[in-house]
Amino acid sequence: DIPIIGITGSNGKTIIKEWLYQILSPELSVIRSPKSYNSQIGVPLSVWQLDETHQLGIFEAGISRPNEMQKLEEIIRPKIGIFANIGEAHGKNFKNIKEKIEEKLKLFNNVDTLIYCLDHKEIKESVDKSNINTFTWSRKNKDADVQVYSIEKSEDETIISAVFNNSQILNLSDSQIQKITIPFTDDASIENAIHCWLTALKLNISEKIIEKKMRHLSPIAMRMELKSGINNCEIINDSYNSDFNALTIALDFMNQQQHNKKRVLILSDILQS
Repeated sequence: DIPIIGITGSNGKTIIKEWLYQILSPELSVIRSPKSYNSQIGVPLSVWQLDETHQLGIFEAGISRPNEMQKLEEIIRPKIGIFANIGEAHGKNFKNIKEKIEEKLKLFNNVDTLIYCLDHKEIKESVDKSNINTFTWSRKNKDADVQVYSIEKSEDETIISAVFNNSQILNLSDSQIQKITIPFTDDASIENAIHCWLTALKLNISEKIIEKKMRHLSPIAMRMELKSGINNCEIINDSYNSDFNALTIALDFMNQQQHNKKRVLILSDILQS
């Protein structure tokens, strides 16, 4: 009977889930998927943790072939959905990206609200054909509920400014202009943070709490961890998962760091490619 958030997408599921946990706890008693437990086995193991003490659940769902997501939807039964993005991860068993999107969308068959970015055109095309109620954001599409009009990056933080068109739902101030600051500068973290921002607002979390929590978001272990090494070197540990999208994001993160050092890439096999 408690609100359940379901998250899917090619990348960012675990980070969005963990950042939402950081934003919503300890004010709410939140249960979430351990690590990246999002498979046909991982999802039921995650949901089995639920008990009467919890006020909110956050579960991620991943698929690798057709006809998997319907089973996960029946287990998670989310009321709020987040479709993070779409990419090549786990794509070898699908005819094309459209088929993969439509399979992922099955997670949201019974949600009250789906949160996603209109800038992902393939996702938008599939969602437009459905009857799913949405709460959207965009950097350029004026049809979105939330217009992100400014992203200001400095050395170690980013200020994101947005205009909220749907003030009646969000009970925002007359100016309808809001800002958050996050301690990250890479594009993937910015996108993940905006998804968390909209979700927190949808849950009626106060703007002050959101702003405070966003400033202190912490990185996820083995997901673009920046560590100091010996001989004045820095190590980016992104061994959490391995696919071409994740590699692209990690390289972008590396390019955000100092440019006067020699750069080395240590790359393992990329499965399913």
